[in-house]
Amino acid sequence: MNVLRRIGYLLVFLLSISLFAGCATRQIPPMADLKTQTAYNANQVSAYFQSLSDASLPGFSYLIAKDGKIITQGGVGLANVDTQVENDTSTKFRAASITKQFTAISILQLAENGKLSLDDRLTKYFPEFPKGEKITIRNLLNHTSGIWEHEKDEEFPFPLDQAVDPAVHMEYIQKHDLYFEPGEQWRYCSNGYFVLGLIVEKASKMSLASYMQKNIFDPLGMKNSGLYDNHVDYPHSAIGYAIKDGKPVKEINVNMTTWNGSAALYTTVDDLFIWNEAFHNGKIISKTSYQEAITPHKFTNGFVPFVGYGFGLGIEDIAGKLTIGHPGRMYGFHSDILRLPEDNITYIFLSNVNIGQLKAEGRVSEKVIEIMYAQ
Repeated sequence: MNVLRRIGYLLVFLLSISLFAGCATRQIPPMADLKTQTAYNANQVSAYFQSLSDASLPGFSYLIAKDGKIITQGGVGLANVDTQVENDTSTKFRAASITKQFTAISILQLAENGKLSLDDRLTKYFPEFPKGEKITIRNLLNHTSGIWEHEKDEEFPFPLDQAVDPAVHMEYIQKHDLYFEPGEQWRYCSNGYFVLGLIVEKASKMSLASYMQKNIFDPLGMKNSGLYDNHVDYPHSAIGYAIKDGKPVKEINVNMTTWNGSAALYTTVDDLFIWNEAFHNGKIISKTSYQEAITPHKFTNGFVPFVGYGFGLGIEDIAGKLTIGHPGRMYGFHSDILRLPEDNITYIFLSNVNIGQLKAEGRVSEKVIEIMYAQ
């Protein structure tokens, strides 16, 4: 009996060492000191976030940091109304158009490795694309390609909850004329990023999901991110909702493989924090590529877009502050990720309810930035 007891103690000891080691390797971001939290009105920001949804409704997760240290973070409302699981910083959300910056950086990595050039013509990858000889990868990155983009569901006549073969998707895009000569105007185009995702696959000779996993998510330790597969049951994932007559109703389950390069990212605010810090601190691409990615395209013909746009990133003034980032929206979800370069502020927001259905007017980030800088 004494021998068995000793073996039992040894097993418990070894297990505790193993658990301790596992905890020691976790990436736990440090909290900003009280002075910094106070300077950016952390308590008031948290109170505002808490006011945006009820505990019984779907909501969101958020994280704000300065110089890589957390000012405030948390979750509001429910990730899953049926199971009453609450949102927190490790909840997985569909991030919609935040995906675009990951696709853009995949392209830039491949360019740095000599696998492609930003001045490659679309016909190099898709010889049959009408006027593709006029469209460069650069045009696709900064939304100056002029290729067709549907604005209503009925203009893209495929079931939203079913995958569309990429070849079929491409054929449908090619049926439509260009809106304008490439490079002459700016027009936001998710189809352009769908095409860029296919170019990543051709240049890397692997799926877009595999490329990002190998070259972005794994190296950075983003363990809860990837391109969404509707056939996979992801643990601790948020369900997308609409609010109808004051009650949450599950939104349509959009098949994300149709929109891989433009909108298929799933992630957490914890993982996006890792990403944003790495990206803006030179750990993903070269300094030259980074500057090109965050520089708005300048038109030589006098055209002025309503927003400055680099590669998968908008450069805009929000509440009087220069920001670099991107919002996202789709059925049941909306999101935002921003960098305020003046103060090295990171802002991340992921929601599992339709845009406009929280208790907020306008873009949540605008009000949050106003509160952060209020005297």
